[in-house]
Amino acid sequence: LNLYKMTFSMFSGRSYDLLDEHPALLFATLVYTVTSVVFLTNLLIAQLTCAYQACYQDMLGFARLSRGKIVAETMVSVSRARWSRFTEELRLDERGEFGEGDIGL
Repeated sequence: LNLYKMTFSMFSGRSYDLLDEHPALLFATLVYTVTSVVFLTNLLIAQLTCAYQACYQDMLGFARLSRGKIVAETMVSVSRARWSRFTEELRLDERGEFGEGDIGL
């Protein structure tokens, strides 16, 4: 229980003064405290990173939905003839040539 108090800075200063009489115990408690603080800091950083990644994925999904909504709203104003002419000009039914250095992805 006292090690947890040391980790979270709840251990009194007078108790640390008593540890001066036992240098090996003082060294062990300091190593434990530093190690646990570093571990808890790394754990916090890992949690924040995972939370950021989840928020970023949600943000990308909402951005794609917004763009899709804009495209769907715009398609109403495009005439069928103009759309047909556009798709014919794309020539999607013909095979495309890969450029030099293109790996085909």
